[in-house]
Parts: sequence; structure tokens; C-alpha cells
Amino acid sequence: MRNIAPVVALIFALLWTGSEAAAQRRPDGRIVNGREANEGEFPYQLSLRRLTVHICGASVLDGSWAITAAHCIDGHENQPQEFTLRLGSVKRASGGSLMPVRTIYKHPSYDSRDMNFDVALLRTQPGALTMDPNVSPIGLPESGEPIEENLYAVVSGWGYMSSTESVLSSVLKYTTVQTVNQEKCHNDLRYHGGVTEAMFCASARNTDACQGDSGGPLTAQGRLIGIVSWGVGCADPYYPGVYTRLSHPSIRRWVRLLTKL
Repeated sequence: MRNIAPVVALIFALLWTGSEAAAQRRPDGRIVNGREANEGEFPYQLSLRRLTVHICGASVLDGSWAITAAHCIDGHENQPQEFTLRLGSVKRASGGSLMPVRTIYKHPSYDSRDMNFDVALLRTQPGALTMDPNVSPIGLPESGEPIEENLYAVVSGWGYMSSTESVLSSVLKYTTVQTVNQEKCHNDLRYHGGVTEAMFCASARNTDACQGDSGGPLTAQGRLIGIVSWGVGCADPYYPGVYTRLSHPSIRRWVRLLTKL
């Protein structure tokens, strides 16, 4: 059996406690109480794998570029040969295609202590990600575009299915959440470090993204508005999930500079 200790370390080594924090913020990662996706329903969804083991979600931006959370690759961005992407399948461990990652770019302002600017880009060989007929890219918001309060959005992934069982889902799952007022988001999480303008919150009753979904997509109105980043607990009514804000000007400029998208 393959030793997956390095992968477990990658996911859990990034726990952080702020000076006022009563508990640790942690990389988010499971779809709790979600629904199973049908083949072709999320054609932009990717499984990011390190040493053949699923560690995070990711999304297709075009034929050569994918996007994920920086904490998924932090400390390993100089070893892209360790990473592959499974695409074109709702099954975590089979189907679709496996593509090697050629280059990893972590946002230059990413801070593992507070998860700020939690975004990374993955480059494959040109056109590799759209060779599969079951794959299509997802668009990005414009720079500075606001996220409306109470906007319905969909989050998807293969992460743990409950807060008590550390078992990844074999089939892609998804759920619907609503975006949260930014001031309320910050206040709800103030004892866990709060949120920055490069983050936003979304939540729903009894369902959530919460290890394994990190880096995956949050979409609304046909566009990728967020990346699963961190949280306190899972599907906890007192704590919304936190996502990387892809319309943040620093993030959007950086993505455009590298990908031209």
C-alpha cells in the first residue's frame, strides 16, 4: 500500500491559530449532505492529485490552465512532476483522463498563516485540458466585480461526506449555498482571524464544503466566483465557509498576466 503520510501532512500542516482565535481555521474540504453529480454535469471540475492520491479540487480555465487553492500545493510548487489532474469524470479514482502538471504558480501574496490570497495556477501541456470531449472551461468574473449578498452558488468536490468520517466520496458531490454579507462574514469569524477583501463567505443550513474539496469551484451564473479555501467546522450554523474571491483586483490581474484570460 502506498504511504500517504506526505499527502496527509500537506492538508493538515497548514492549520493556523490567530492571537484571538478560540479554535483553528483549517483548509476546507468536504461536501456535507450533498447530491451526487451526473457525468458531464460539472465539465470544468478537476481532481488534483499528488503522488496519485486525490488531495484537492481544481477548475479548468482553458486548454492549458487550471486553478486551485495555494494551500493545496504550498511547499511543493517546485515539484510539479508530483501532481496530476483527473478530468472528464465524476468518479474520483477512475474514468476520464489523467494529465501531468508542468508548472505551478502560487499567488505571490499568499500567506499560509491566514490563508490570504489562497489561489494557485497549474499549467499543463498546451491544449491538454480540453482534448477530452467531456471537459469545458469555466469563465472568470471581471476585476473588482462585486459579489451580491444572498447569491445562490454551487460548490462541488470529492471531499469527506461528514464531519465524523474521514472517507472521501467516490463520486463528485455538489450542494447549493448562499453568499454572506461581508461584514457579517468578518464578524462571524472574528475570533478565528476574520476575513480579508480577498475572501468571502457562503453558507447554507446543514450543508457545506468542508479536506478534499479545498481548491474546488464555487460557481454562480455560469462563472467561477470562488475557490474553496478554509473554514471552522463543517456545515456549522455559526460559521460560514470561506472562499477565495477571484474578482479581487490583485488576483484577477495576476491570473490575466499569466494566462491572458
